[in-house]
Amino acid sequence: MAMLVQTSEAPVKANKPHRKKAAPKRNGPWSTPGELSVDEWFELNSRDDGSRYELIDGSLIVSPAPPAQHQWIGDNLRLLLHTSLPEELAAITATGLLLDDKPGVIPDVIVVERQPFRDGAKLARPEWVRLVVEIVSRSTTATDRRLKPSKYAEAGIPHFWRIEMLPFQGQGNERLPIVFTYELDEDGGYRLVHRVAAGGVAELTEPCKLTLDPAGLARI
Repeated sequence: MAMLVQTSEAPVKANKPHRKKAAPKRNGPWSTPGELSVDEWFELNSRDDGSRYELIDGSLIVSPAPPAQHQWIGDNLRLLLHTSLPEELAAITATGLLLDDKPGVIPDVIVVERQPFRDGAKLARPEWVRLVVEIVSRSTTATDRRLKPSKYAEAGIPHFWRIEMLPFQGQGNERLPIVFTYELDEDGGYRLVHRVAAGGVAELTEPCKLTLDPAGLARI
């Protein structure tokens, strides 16, 4: 399960005779309490435990390494987008996305303007992003269905897709995976445009002309 990592206050201790204070020890990921720099975010995500470290509204959310099915759906989608996008756009998997100009999240797939990365950008900014995709795992259900979409909409990202690869309430008789595509409406929220299950296809026009076949995304 994705977990919320919090720090607790140190226990109260009895007063002692005045001494010169030593520099505080760094016990957590922050060099500045409550604030994580981009370099520190990179450092967290370079750990060899395979976990993803994301920050949403100041809370550090840690998710375990995604399962294999999750990864090949993401890879297949990136390849599909790559062959369909115009030259000025690129599809990237698992790259950092800043929120509010601070360390933020790691979407499963994004469609982003190429030029900033050609100019040396290491992270995506919301104003460069045309589409963000989340593939729901058991450990990321709440964040992928509710928390992240609200932040993406708040950031003004025009298109959001959610891919369900495991049985869920409301699935009915539809075959997995099921792709939900949303677009930002005039009120600043996401409006459902397509719900496409394996066995069906949808012809999309945004962020590019694309034939979306959920069954193909799950094919190894």
